[in-house]
Amino acid sequence: MTIEELDARLEAERIVEISTAQWDRLAPAFEEVERHATGLAGDLLIVRSAGGLAAVEQPAPGARVIRRLAGAGEARALVARRLETYDKMWDGCGCKVDYHD
Repeated sequence: MTIEELDARLEAERIVEISTAQWDRLAPAFEEVERHATGLAGDLLIVRSAGGLAAVEQPAPGARVIRRLAGAGEARALVARRLETYDKMWDGCGCKVDYHD
């Protein structure tokens, strides 16, 4: 997969799951805007490509979920929501993150 193919899929699907190996090949084509340690599921990344902003999350050790974001406001809201959920998970709330919603 190329960055152009991923951008096209994100435009059509909004959320795309790829392997960690695929992400590792594509990551250099993105500008990293923010990185947030989750403590439970790797780092939550906010990245930028020609197609715009996206969030990159790690739902499982060998997978990455990439989500197209409408802009900086949506990025801030997603980061706040995710970090709040991960904090609750640390406290044993039994919550789960739905990476595909």
